[in-house]
Amino acid sequence: MSVKSARQKPSFLHAWVLPVATITLFLCLKFLFIRNMGLVNEIHHLPLSRHFAEPTWLAQDIYYSEPPGYRVLFQILFGHLTTTVGFLATSIIGRILGYLSVAIGLWALARRLGIGLLTLLVAIGLFVYVRRPQGVMAGEWLLGGIEPKVFAYSALFMALSAMVAARYLWMTAWLGLAASFHALVGGWASIAVLLWLMWRRSDVLLDGRRWLAAIAIYGLTGVFALSAVLTQLLSPVEASSISPAYIYSFLRNPHHVNPLAWPMDEWWLLLAYLLVFGSCAFYLLRAVPQDSKAAELTRHRTDFFCYVLCTLILFGAGILIAPLDRNGQILQYYPFRVGDLMLALGAAIFLALTLEKLLWQHRRGAIAITLIILTAFGAEAVRFYSKGMELRMFPIEANGVNAEMVPLADWLKQNVPDGEIVISSPVKAAALPWLSDHPSVAKFRFVPSASSADVEDWYERISDLGGGIDLLSNVNRRTDSRRPIRHILSEAYDSLDTAQVITLMDKYQSNYIVTIAQQQLELPVVYENSRYRVYALDDKDT
Repeated sequence: MSVKSARQKPSFLHAWVLPVATITLFLCLKFLFIRNMGLVNEIHHLPLSRHFAEPTWLAQDIYYSEPPGYRVLFQILFGHLTTTVGFLATSIIGRILGYLSVAIGLWALARRLGIGLLTLLVAIGLFVYVRRPQGVMAGEWLLGGIEPKVFAYSALFMALSAMVAARYLWMTAWLGLAASFHALVGGWASIAVLLWLMWRRSDVLLDGRRWLAAIAIYGLTGVFALSAVLTQLLSPVEASSISPAYIYSFLRNPHHVNPLAWPMDEWWLLLAYLLVFGSCAFYLLRAVPQDSKAAELTRHRTDFFCYVLCTLILFGAGILIAPLDRNGQILQYYPFRVGDLMLALGAAIFLALTLEKLLWQHRRGAIAITLIILTAFGAEAVRFYSKGMELRMFPIEANGVNAEMVPLADWLKQNVPDGEIVISSPVKAAALPWLSDHPSVAKFRFVPSASSADVEDWYERISDLGGGIDLLSNVNRRTDSRRPIRHILSEAYDSLDTAQVITLMDKYQSNYIVTIAQQQLELPVVYENSRYRVYALDDKDT
């Protein structure tokens, strides 16, 4: 089923359009209307894109006003869209384009690996249903909201398709594009390709003329990543008693970059993925090819298998470095990112191919898997409709916005001067800045980019919102401390007294603070509902 036997070359419609459309349709049914601008990274990237297109919007917000860095290509594509059609429409349009790019990349790779459409759909199903964050244990994911790495991974899949076909200059071009969309995804993927070349195609590395061409091509397609990296390297870093890398890695993002904090069941899951990946690949690749076409197919699959292993070398190196990297200087760059996702994808692909070989040669097995695929399409279509109907009331709870936040945001829009900072909880009401068009002092969720000087400023602001609380004293490198830290920080903010609030208002030049309705301050109440209260600073209090 995976190797076409027809003598006549299939038309472009059958070879590309229909498979890509089918994959895109499934991804849209599964993800298009799930948590738009909610508990996904769209709440990071789409407001950042709007600020890029409209620099005066949230200009005083420490997170949303940061320079575009590696996100510049994404922000060029989607920034003006957010200003014209709004966040929800941009989320939907962006997701469709993102899923289309993923479908093209996966189908291009699948064709090189001799994977048919039904087998690929099984692999995608395994990939998206086994784990909600599709990565194995470092919290990496590909499918869901729209953000730069969706296009970066799509370009990576195109690069892998070119790689196994020995089209190395095309591979280089796609890797550069992946880096332009997301410097870390493209960068780690490129390093893994270099490891793969040293292992599988060392002769290519000795070809000087090809190297010159590859450097020029990578510099051209990866120009946005290279400019971001050079800007960061050339930016002066002030000496500080607090390491921004430590804050970023161990206070805010241990679930992504600190393996010492990952729970034991995640390590068992890693072992399970490795066993499935290795055993299925061994089962498929051990057979002796019977002809040249089968030999080529086996070589392509072996090359893909070896590439996944190269990403796992980087993953393993990160694990070895973790106990030594006490400040997070290396861990802050997510060395686990690509390997975490590629292991999950590789295991899904080789397991689907194994099921194809074991079951689809029997009629009942083929019928059963086909019915499972059709059932998945049907179930997702029903959910797609219900979630789409819910979005008529956007924004809602699923978008991270409770019913009381909408009138609060409307009041702030109408009554607070444009661009003025509104103090709000560092933990709760993460959607309030983009919903109200007013910057916040800081949010725990929105930490500036790694190695940014703003990380130290962010930490100071977060601590101020907690009444000067020492958050780093609650960090334990061997556990994920985010949940208790968020609880402590939220409780501290909700317990601020009037003097502390006035100090905050004075420091951050704000005349308004949003609190929970139960919080009592000796300041005028200018707005109130069942959940929130807005206090204003009287002239006599300044």
